[in-house]
Amino acid sequence: MKLRSLFCCILTALFAFVALPAQAQQTSKQVYQDGIRLFKEGAFREALAKFELVLTHKPNDPYARSYATRCKTGIAQDLGPKNDLEGQLAKIIIPQINFADAPIGDVLDYFSARAEELSGAKVAVNFIYKGTPEQRQNTLITLSLRNVPMNQAIRYVGQLAKTRFKYEEHAIIADPNYTAPPNPALDAAAQQNSSNTVFGEPAVDVFKQ
Repeated sequence: MKLRSLFCCILTALFAFVALPAQAQQTSKQVYQDGIRLFKEGAFREALAKFELVLTHKPNDPYARSYATRCKTGIAQDLGPKNDLEGQLAKIIIPQINFADAPIGDVLDYFSARAEELSGAKVAVNFIYKGTPEQRQNTLITLSLRNVPMNQAIRYVGQLAKTRFKYEEHAIIADPNYTAPPNPALDAAAQQNSSNTVFGEPAVDVFKQ
């Protein structure tokens, strides 16, 4: 009876010894996955701590070492969520928008106020409008949306007003007079496409009908 008990104890200890590396490996894998999640969120300092913890157990892990290096680069360049204004606005959901011939200046003021309100004063949006006062007053927006991320709503306004919105670190530049630089390759492709024929007849653009 004693021999059987001793044998069971030995088996239990042996099983625990064999299972320990797998458990440690699983824990290391979870830490690595947490690091990747934090990296994708732009939390580089927190992610770096995770990857460095992995490297203490697996010093030659090329993936953890690569991510650690990229985290250090992000920290050195002062990157991260605090500078990702568009990403912050993507998380702000506007329950309802109803613009009816609203001047674009009023629309931009609305976005600024709603961003602060819906984020609990955590997100401040400063629009810099590069058009004339007449453009700011006479460019009218009619738009109705429900439960839309603010960055998408801003993009829709840009399309309606033919205004280019560019995200900077602390502001959004609204330029109604922006002209895209010439692209010779694109122009050549467009010209070639316009000369294409189908069975000897001019090609038809269905979107223009």
